Amino acid sequence: MTRSDSDEPGATPTIAVAIPCYNEAAAVGAVVDQFRAALPGAEIVIFDNNSTDGTGAVAAARGVRVVAVPKQGKGHAVRAAFATLRSFDVVMMVDGDGTYPAEAAPLLAAPILEGVAATTVGARQPETGAGAMPPIRALGNILIRSAFQIFIGPGAGDLLSGYRAFSRAFIEGVDLRSEGFEIETELAVATVAGRFPAIEVSVPYRPRIAGTESKLRAFRDGRRILTMIVAEGVRLKPWRAVAAFGVASAIACGPLLARPSTRAIGLGVVAAAFVCLGIVKLRLGSARGGRAATPGRLPRA
Repeated sequence: MTRSDSDEPGATPTIAVAIPCYNEAAAVGAVVDQFRAALPGAEIVIFDNNSTDGTGAVAAARGVRVVAVPKQGKGHAVRAAFATLRSFDVVMMVDGDGTYPAEAAPLLAAPILEGVAATTVGARQPETGAGAMPPIRALGNILIRSAFQIFIGPGAGDLLSGYRAFSRAFIEGVDLRSEGFEIETELAVATVAGRFPAIEVSVPYRPRIAGTESKLRAFRDGRRILTMIVAEGVRLKPWRAVAAFGVASAIACGPLLARPSTRAIGLGVVAAAFVCLGIVKLRLGSARGGRAATPGRLPRA
């Protein structure tokens, strides 16, 4: 489905598949073929993020458009996709490593085409025994999702899923700033902040196609993701941050509070934490000049 004025009565909705890639030559050809079969007529666009293994050439040989993204980082590639494809009714985003099933693409597109969702998230279900998700990454996903729940609230879905679909209204309504792998978390935050209706669709998560390797670095990128969650939580939901830091302070000062000789010190630390965070809340609330958005839960399809 190529670009057309789909606002006209009876016009065919337009769909694009954006595939951010960095050194995925071994997989990108198969991914293109799979999505062509799953979404006949959709425009498939590769956003090549300085690949050195010929990813762009492999994709171009398949007859798809290749957009060069010179600034390194997945966030830059996704932002380029939003800027390039904003005229489409549905933009599908998927990694170029073959971990996501193309046959699920119509399931992600359908709620947007039906007008019941502005974005859909492919909730990853690692295939049993396939080793698609290493234990350290599975643990990191749990920690990151827990942090999101604490600082921002429910409604996040699979925070780190690289398989998503967006309506034109969503793409036009967000202003993304991420540079790296925290981009998926920023998309989840934007969904909550903008009160965009969202639906989560369970999809199998498969091992990468042989010859490719993950670019995510668990500790470095995990730290960046957690930093974004805390910063956005303070900005959007300051009272959640006040409560979280207050509880953490109380736990940390528990031994002090239990000893009469140091109880006053512990109480002083806890009180100071609440006062400082209260000031942060008031300052941010005043600067924001409005009420924070209330997130909605993501129903599963």
